[in-house]
Amino acid sequence: MISRQSKLIMSIRPSKFQLRLLEITSHPDTDMVSFKLSRKDVQQENHNLDYKAGQYAAMDLGTKEDPEGPVRSFTIASSPTEVEFILVSTRIRDTPFKKKLANLEIGTPVKITAPVGSFVLPEGDDSRSVVFLSGGIGVTPFRSMVKYATDNHLPVRIVMLDSNRNEENILYRMDFDQCVRENSNLKIIYTITGEGQDKSSSSVSAAGSNWKGEIGFINKEMITKYMTSNELEDSIFYVCGPPGMLKAMQKLLQDDLQIPDERIKIEEFTGY
Repeated sequence: MISRQSKLIMSIRPSKFQLRLLEITSHPDTDMVSFKLSRKDVQQENHNLDYKAGQYAAMDLGTKEDPEGPVRSFTIASSPTEVEFILVSTRIRDTPFKKKLANLEIGTPVKITAPVGSFVLPEGDDSRSVVFLSGGIGVTPFRSMVKYATDNHLPVRIVMLDSNRNEENILYRMDFDQCVRENSNLKIIYTITGEGQDKSSSSVSAAGSNWKGEIGFINKEMITKYMTSNELEDSIFYVCGPPGMLKAMQKLLQDDLQIPDERIKIEEFTGY
């Protein structure tokens, strides 16, 4: 599998932007932080950043002291229908790049490349249903696609299973729940794994007594609980998350559900 960083180097377009930082939001009880940037280029006010739902771009903070360099790629979690800003979210780690990112001042111009990537909704007359399988911060492209499909009243049927270690780590939950209320073609299932919790605790207690969603990792039983056999035979499956989750989902789809490779689309989050 080619990593996102390698794909970025091979396929990136020369267009670059400087977008002004509008807002920084920390998500309570997690290490995740979201950043909103203006879509208008600082140097060319009539030059907006355009993209397809699900694409990603590279951000350059000039942190040459970082062992992995000054550039990181981030999925744009906002929808193209959100015309005033773009949204990116990440886990803040103890690296020069992430430290600088977390401490940027509002109004700072941020260098970013033109978005790229083919991890996008089916185009044209492709009417097949889609299934999103996400793990942790890997939910970012799905927020973009779900919001885009909802705002544009697309007829595509979407089922999303979103796996997180605990309820606090469900990123964009309010946005997703609002889309479910507006979009009759959308179904979202949250599941809590209890990963990282005290191993002496049961899965139920680790998830919390008030939790009403699923418990455990995404598996065959969970998918078939929410999808008919006809949907399984026709849907396109999108998978995004950390490497371990991708490997498990590939095995699940290919071996347990017999989904052919041409109906599986994968995006890797390498954890930086």
